[in-house]
Amino acid sequence: MTKSKDDKWLLDAEVQSKIEYVNGCWQVSLIFIDTKDPNHILIREIGDFRSERLAEIAALNMKNTAAKDVRGTQKVDKDAYNFNNN
Repeated sequence: MTKSKDDKWLLDAEVQSKIEYVNGCWQVSLIFIDTKDPNHILIREIGDFRSERLAEIAALNMKNTAAKDVRGTQKVDKDAYNFNNN
């Protein structure tokens, strides 16, 4: 992963985790959501785990580590975006 000046938004991003069962293992991904523009997201796969519980532990640990900020946890205003799930 290369860093650029366009990655500064990641410092203020809300971090969420996603756990999916894929091909016999539990896959953990982190989702970074820009707090100023919620349509700007970045999804990074973290790893695969043999059990759902191990995946949950890894997801929580990675989410808390990635979201560390002296100002507190950043949150996106849920009314700021309109995703259509259809």
